[in-house]
Amino acid sequence: MVFGALATGCLRVAASPPAPGPNGQFPAGSLVTVTPECQVAGEIADQLGALLVAAEAAGVGLAPETSSYLPPGVTPPPRMESCYRSYGMQVWWRDYYCSIDKCGNAALPGMSKHGWGHAVDFEDQLGELTFTSPGYQWLVTNAARFGFSQPPSVQEGGANEEAWHWEAA
Repeated sequence: MVFGALATGCLRVAASPPAPGPNGQFPAGSLVTVTPECQVAGEIADQLGALLVAAEAAGVGLAPETSSYLPPGVTPPPRMESCYRSYGMQVWWRDYYCSIDKCGNAALPGMSKHGWGHAVDFEDQLGELTFTSPGYQWLVTNAARFGFSQPPSVQEGGANEEAWHWEAA
């Protein structure tokens, strides 16, 4: 919910639009396509678009991930979903991370911000974001202007470091 003070000192509450279905089970056509690998909830599409345009203008090739960036020899997921993530793909990623003893790097299926279309896994001109890559450095400085932040658990030094994972408020 978004809270805003009115001139009278009262608070006005603006509810978020209702989700088009359960987490990870949105009907086809209920999301906005940003790239072939990235669909997001309509309420964050403009802010993500503006963020990507601003990064490009700054010379940073920031984009939603186009690859899973898994180690050589690991079978990639059946689909690349770098933003909205279907329930089935949430299960796939949870199974993968648990298989390498990193269950904390994937939410329980049905609980993911990806499943609401409010998370983006980014890459830049160098590939998967790292904590030293240009895209990550740009996001640290600029993401908040576009309503994006990185959860503490995936920040550098967090329990489940993922430089690439960012969420819309």
